[in-house]
Amino acid sequence: MALNKPSGGAVLVAAIAFLVGASGGYAINEMITSGREADLEHEVARRKGEVSEDMKVEVPSDEEASAALAGSGRSMRVSECKPRQAVPDVTCSDIITTTAGSFAGTSQPGVLSFAKIGGVWRQIQ
Repeated sequence: MALNKPSGGAVLVAAIAFLVGASGGYAINEMITSGREADLEHEVARRKGEVSEDMKVEVPSDEEASAALAGSGRSMRVSECKPRQAVPDVTCSDIITTTAGSFAGTSQPGVLSFAKIGGVWRQIQ
């Protein structure tokens, strides 16, 4: 029994059909993937916005920090404040200046913690 060989035209048609099917499947897969990526990018942007709103932390101004330190004879210029975990206060850093006593006028970098108590910023330990 002899096997019939497919003609060259049939092989060419089959190869073209395979390529068209594969490239069509690839194109559809790329459209689905692109759609998913766009959805994920949108979701990430939305969640970043939610986190930014939740992470807004109230911090003292230079004047409020200095007022909180007034009794100790110091003032502070605040450059950065970060919330502390597990406690309702912030840790601020920058230059602390001694305003009274034998070291009046002395400035040095430092880090202090503040909390808003009764609507007024207070230095805390």
